Amino acid sequence: MAKSIQDNNVFYNMLSPLVQFGTRCHYQRFEVHGLDNLPQDGAYIIAPCHQQALMEPLAVLNFAPKPPVFLARADIFEKPAIRAILTFLKILPVYRIRDGQSNLSKNNDIFDRSRDVLLDGFPLCLMAEGRHNNRHHLLQMGKGMFRIAGETQLKLGDHPLYIVPTGIDFDEYERPYSNLVVNIGKPIPVQPFIKDFRENEPVALNEMREALSTALSPLMHDIRDEEHYEEIFTLCNVLNREVRHREGLKNGAWNRFLVRQKISRELDRRAVEHKADFDTLMSDTRNYQQQCRRLRLRERMEADHWNVAATILSLIPIAALLAGVIALPPVRWIFFFWLICYPIPFLPTHLLTKKLIGDSQFRSSVNFGIRLILSIIYAIVIGIVMACTGGAWMSNLADIGAWWGLIAVALLHIEAILAGPTVNALKAIGRNMRYWWLRIVRCKKMKVLNESYRKLVGSF
Repeated sequence: MAKSIQDNNVFYNMLSPLVQFGTRCHYQRFEVHGLDNLPQDGAYIIAPCHQQALMEPLAVLNFAPKPPVFLARADIFEKPAIRAILTFLKILPVYRIRDGQSNLSKNNDIFDRSRDVLLDGFPLCLMAEGRHNNRHHLLQMGKGMFRIAGETQLKLGDHPLYIVPTGIDFDEYERPYSNLVVNIGKPIPVQPFIKDFRENEPVALNEMREALSTALSPLMHDIRDEEHYEEIFTLCNVLNREVRHREGLKNGAWNRFLVRQKISRELDRRAVEHKADFDTLMSDTRNYQQQCRRLRLRERMEADHWNVAATILSLIPIAALLAGVIALPPVRWIFFFWLICYPIPFLPTHLLTKKLIGDSQFRSSVNFGIRLILSIIYAIVIGIVMACTGGAWMSNLADIGAWWGLIAVALLHIEAILAGPTVNALKAIGRNMRYWWLRIVRCKKMKVLNESYRKLVGSF
């Protein structure tokens, strides 16, 4: 008898913690809120929003108490090797009308297998929108998830089944070491929809879709105004610091996410109640965006830059390290050994994926895969090399012998944890140095930019 996709797999159990660790290290901050909302008394479907190809499933993998089974679009399963890999990763294909009318009947088997996953007590994860979207905006949902939910609830009888709305928010889509926030909402019981599901399935499917959409939108950063999306998203970042200061909130990933929600909702209200003022604000924002582009400056820098003293003080540790590396052999050895153990954080792999991958929603996923595979290969190689040669080139510590290999691999894991804060700190120093350089060499344009920023702040 063939094994079910949800059955225990030793190799999967060995790989999963490594992937979860790699996912958390891919972000500077990885925060999960609402874990207590995961049902304890029944089966459930996890329904996240979908803005990145692989990164939302990886986020789910990091908080699900049991290995979840995922559904993904069928066209990526075409090659046998990829199909085998995806099946190993507990991913099932789901067919859409664009895959051909003749293939839609295959969904019957997929839905049967999905119900078996839930009946066996494992979470099933379906992206709520059925397709990814590189904007902070909730798309219209398909009906496949709700059909699975209704049919499974019929089989479960009085035993409850839930749909768990899950907002997932990324500070930045493509760059590694940004922030990721997971916001798990109250579960939606399927049982109340079953009467309608028996009598009029399309009506019940629409009811479930509306219930999930209503529950999911407040859990994510949902910018509803598509016409002014870019301007609103800019304001959510540019005004974030000012609003946090007004409300006494600390600078953290969760608070920045909450403030982005607050700003976009306020702008939605103004678009309806104060249309003229809203249009003026949108025009001022476009002007600010153009000024930033001409200066090749991040839009949020005018709000988030450090003062001169902080920028200068940030250079002192770097100068001290460089002086130590040049003048003190022990510091030099430690620094280069530390760097040799894990240089991957400093590789600009996101630039490679940006050049090679046309679909921006896949870039972060491909970048993550490249960095994870490179890290695994590098850990194996550095461990073997250090174990075999460590005593030779570190003669003063030759007694450690082959233990050098384990030390190197342990350092690699420690450095992977510290990579996000370290790389982001170095980038922040570079951006702030450039900001103050522009204040000197482009003082007039920077003064105009500051006036534009102050105008935006004063208008909100």
